[in-house]
Amino acid sequence: MTVNDLKNLEGRWVLQYSGCPMWRKANTDTITFNYELQHRGEELVLREQVEFRRNGKMKSKRGYEIPSEDSAIMTWKGIGMNKLFRTRSKVLYNQDGILIMWFEKTMHNPESIDVLTRKKHLNAQESEYIFTILKGKDFTVYLDELESVNIL
Repeated sequence: MTVNDLKNLEGRWVLQYSGCPMWRKANTDTITFNYELQHRGEELVLREQVEFRRNGKMKSKRGYEIPSEDSAIMTWKGIGMNKLFRTRSKVLYNQDGILIMWFEKTMHNPESIDVLTRKKHLNAQESEYIFTILKGKDFTVYLDELESVNIL
């Protein structure tokens, strides 16, 4: 990933649709991903803080998205209680305030995609536009598992 690719990820993103069972639980909502570009030694990484409400209480997961030098794959490495967890992801689409990310299968979750936006709430036209992108980019294999998760 280039420095510009990483810079375009910086800031706050709101999770709108997810295929990940962890985010689709009825007791989990208000999910945001916050990215900050940082140097970690010689590496340029994205510091990530995911905030969410579970059972009415705000929680967070912190870690780093570490980009691969030779591909668009990033490896997530947790901080604190999450430091043992690692997963790989890839940005599939990042334009017009819409971010589509792929996540590899882990021991606890299937391979899936997440759709995030810069906006808190989407109207019907914006949601339709997102699904047009998903179908046009041939991400249809993930559509059956995608559910709306944003109830901010």
